[in-house]
This record gives sequence, structure tokens and C-alpha cells, in this order.
Amino acid sequence: MSTVMLMEWTGVTKDQYNQVIRILDLDKNPGAGGIFHVAGFTAGMLHVLDIWESQEAFEKFQKDRLTSAVQKAGITTQPRVQFFPLHNIYVPNLEVIRKAGSSSMPSAA
Repeated sequence: MSTVMLMEWTGVTKDQYNQVIRILDLDKNPGAGGIFHVAGFTAGMLHVLDIWESQEAFEKFQKDRLTSAVQKAGITTQPRVQFFPLHNIYVPNLEVIRKAGSSSMPSAA
């Protein structure tokens, strides 16, 4: 069953997040079982909402790739992570969202 992963991570900067994304190179090498990812910031905190095929798929990605990328980016704090079953997903204007966010999204370098 697909699962939602909600992460709140205090002390992570936009630059650190962007570095993690570049290291992971998800456009060319997506995480197995990853379906959807969105991230945003409030004062001093990174918020991530992902959809994964299963909690186990995320945990494998975290163990095999994410932890190393986080360390390389110099992130030393730990996130608060919650999982819950996916009930519904609705994205009627995905292209509009991509265009609106493209100026602030990191490029895959």
C-alpha cells in the first residue's frame, strides 16, 4: 500500500537541501518506489511531503542513498518523520505548479 511520508527538519537550509538534491540526482536516478516529492521552508525548518510505494521503500532509499547525501551536505540534525497510508492524491494543474516553482527549484547539475 502506498504511504505518505511527512518530514519536518529543523536547521536545514535551502542551500543544504539543494545540495542534497544535486547529490541524489533524482531526475537521472530516481529512488526506487518514490512516487511524489514536494518540499518547502518555514523559518528555520524544511518540510517534505513524499508519496512512496511503501514505508519500506523510503527506508531503503534513506539507508542506501539519502543518509550519505545528507552527510555530504553537512546536515547534522535529525528530522521528525511520520508515515501514514495514502488515501487520495489530486494534482489538477501539475504543469502550472512546476512553472511557478521553477525559479526556486534547484537544477540537477
